Amino acid sequence: MLKNQINTKIYNIPRHIAIICDGNGRWARKKGLPRTLGHRAGTKPIEITIKECVELGVEVLTFYVFSSENWNRSNEEVAFLMKLFVEFFAKLRNEVGENIIVRHIGSEANLSKELLNEIKKTEKASENNSGLVLNIALNYGGRLEIVDAMQEIMHDINEGALNADKIDETLISNYMYTSGLPDVDLIIRTSGEKRISNFLLWQAAEAKLWFTNDLWPDFNHNHLIDAIKYYNKDATILYKKDSI
Repeated sequence: MLKNQINTKIYNIPRHIAIICDGNGRWARKKGLPRTLGHRAGTKPIEITIKECVELGVEVLTFYVFSSENWNRSNEEVAFLMKLFVEFFAKLRNEVGENIIVRHIGSEANLSKELLNEIKKTEKASENNSGLVLNIALNYGGRLEIVDAMQEIMHDINEGALNADKIDETLISNYMYTSGLPDVDLIIRTSGEKRISNFLLWQAAEAKLWFTNDLWPDFNHNHLIDAIKYYNKDATILYKKDSI
């Protein structure tokens, strides 16, 4: 049990953890495997981390699985990923149980009807649950999200539903994909990259950042524990050089 390894009475558990799942392709290349197998291997730590965050009492968990810039990858890789996401949402719907609310955050543009159907069915099946909110950031870009929010605000102003002098940070937050959810407390990124790559730019304004050189398919509960322990420290950024 994860609670046996981190005392929740001593450590504050972040309300909202966001994870940049980076390094699937490099993991596969190191093992002499196709990149596609690296992506498939990357679904396992997602499943494990969901269960562990539920156990710890995390309120919101967000995974960055496909950015709006990832469409420039090869057609073969993108096609594989889209099929993998169809399987992933179907599996979530059948296995998440009663305590997880699944949400897709990102643009629906360019997503197949099959994938959108799986996303909608999964969101619908979990909408009345009361536990962890699981955001899947698929075809997501932080700048795009802000643009979408500004366009919606301007639309409501033009329609007379909103006065421009009422615009403040709270109102803008309510137009984001994560409306109604707490801002990000902790961002975790694997693979050694020390950047946030256009991820939750608005919501992560006060987030702590934790990095590891380990690649996403190798992410395990020890990484999660170390990241939460770091979250309880005073520093803003920690770069974890070595594997756990």
